[in-house]
Amino acid sequence: MNPNGPFILCATDFSEHAVAAATVAGKLALRRAEDLRLVHVIDARSIGALNTTRKRLEAEARRLRQAGTAVEAVLLEGLRPVKILVEYIRLHRPVLLVMSSAVLPTHDRWAVGSMAEQLAEASPVPTLIVRDPAAFETWDWTKERLKMLLALDRYATSDVVLRWAKAFSAAGPCDLVSCYINWRMPRGGDQEPAPGRPVNPAPLQERLERELRRKIRDQIGDDASDIVVRPYFGEPAPCIVEIAGEVKAQLVAVGTHQRSVLGRLAHASVSRELLHQAAMNVVCVPVTAQFDPREAHIPVIKRVLVATDFSAVGNAAVPFACTVCGSGGLVKIIHVTAPKKAKSRRGGDGGAVDLAAQLQALVPNEARERWLPPEVEVIADADVALAICREAERFAADVVCVASHGVGLSRAFHGSVTKAVLKQIRRPLLVFRRAEE
Repeated sequence: MNPNGPFILCATDFSEHAVAAATVAGKLALRRAEDLRLVHVIDARSIGALNTTRKRLEAEARRLRQAGTAVEAVLLEGLRPVKILVEYIRLHRPVLLVMSSAVLPTHDRWAVGSMAEQLAEASPVPTLIVRDPAAFETWDWTKERLKMLLALDRYATSDVVLRWAKAFSAAGPCDLVSCYINWRMPRGGDQEPAPGRPVNPAPLQERLERELRRKIRDQIGDDASDIVVRPYFGEPAPCIVEIAGEVKAQLVAVGTHQRSVLGRLAHASVSRELLHQAAMNVVCVPVTAQFDPREAHIPVIKRVLVATDFSAVGNAAVPFACTVCGSGGLVKIIHVTAPKKAKSRRGGDGGAVDLAAQLQALVPNEARERWLPPEVEVIADADVALAICREAERFAADVVCVASHGVGLSRAFHGSVTKAVLKQIRRPLLVFRRAEE
């Protein structure tokens, strides 16, 4: 045993399900060359059962050692098992918490929940809830692969899930399927959903799939895994469970914000709903989970949006934006103008066409040779910053590039478009400044 090395923590109550979960934890520890700590919390008032419980815990540890796993038995005392375990986890920081749980009925969704649910919502480390131990019995480099469904969203929650899945895959061969579900408004507003499944418009479906692949590529360096993008009505958890069944997933990984009871009343917890409804194994990865920064993947930038106001510094940002774009990527150059100015003096759309020609003239010759032919577009909108942010979302830009003219007296009176974009943008923003300014 290495007292300072990484270890897996398995909580047991000696039940049949707990014994199966401990077997899974022992197999994972052996595969990952890590120690296993088997922990049980006994009621401090049960002094008479202390020796008996200690013997049962040690007997379970001996059983796991027979498979070659280094196991330490830990007996804790306290009246509140969840609080005791969380304090132990925060102090000793295991790499993974493993425990068992049964599927709970859906009508208990707002209840305090089982011990497994409470730990998953409070543990600062990823928590694996074992529902189907048979999925791990034949999991081997020479036998079966483990099918894992990653329930992703567009926020940091997905980043930790992807990085955890990459680290977990080192223990055995895994087939990853990443899913993203987006809510769609039922027909007729707040009325009942129309019969059949909701469908995303083709441009939206294409954009969501592209963004999902980018997220996967940026976090784990591999966008070749299968993906599922699907709209849904109502609650998200049933849709995820349905997808898990379709792809025959044996393990579902989901991020958790670990909200309080009051927080869950205001924001439905997808992870909690999955723990209620999923019949397969579930792992909850807290958004605060920490990973080795040296294992971080360097993102590849494939889509760059650059905005210019046709000033000298705005135009100079165009070739600079091209240098950011990776090989085979796409750069889009936009100019936002007031709706009235988009019309020429002759009327019609001639003015917009003239502005588009000016944008085309800004494309460096080298860019035509090294990347995909850049796109250009003139956008008519009175709010320049908002238009840039909207186009960044529609274009699914990996990086947005804007120029800054500096802060002068005129900016104090009229405001800065760059500053407004910075406040509203939800994507990485690159601000270009001339060195001499």
